[in-house]
Amino acid sequence: MEIQNMGNLSKWTALFLACSTSPLLADGHAGLWNMVGLANAPSTMAMIEGTTGSIMMASSTDLWDWSAAPEGFPSLVTAECTQSVALTTNGQPVGGVGVCSMMDPDGDLAIYFGEITPDMEYIGSLTAGSGKYEPYVGQKFIGTVTGMLSTGQQMYHVVPAD
Repeated sequence: MEIQNMGNLSKWTALFLACSTSPLLADGHAGLWNMVGLANAPSTMAMIEGTTGSIMMASSTDLWDWSAAPEGFPSLVTAECTQSVALTTNGQPVGGVGVCSMMDPDGDLAIYFGEITPDMEYIGSLTAGSGKYEPYVGQKFIGTVTGMLSTGQQMYHVVPAD
């Protein structure tokens, strides 16, 4: 298999970057609040070509608007996000995974993991956290793209899964 750098973003690439989502937890309870994210154009992108499909891999630094966060949480953070998505030979998504890692201004850490469905939904959870995030490990969310540019930049929205 050969890995190639991708210079031109396809519509699927932009959708895959929607994986860069984050759950947030409200008022110290198990509930999540809505969040808006901005995925920048990928900083790295590669494609592994196989005989029955391919795997697209992308990384970006995303900006998360946490303006609805409860007291004690920052209102704006960045996260490093990576995705791997399997495609058919026709370029249709089969599924994939994404991981976003972040450290907030207080030095608290959070890692979010999710699955990418063939319908391009990102279904995930907070899988590890320190400080204010630790009590919320396991909380689930759903992320969807709300708009995208040909450069790969896009807006996405995250809502509670339950």
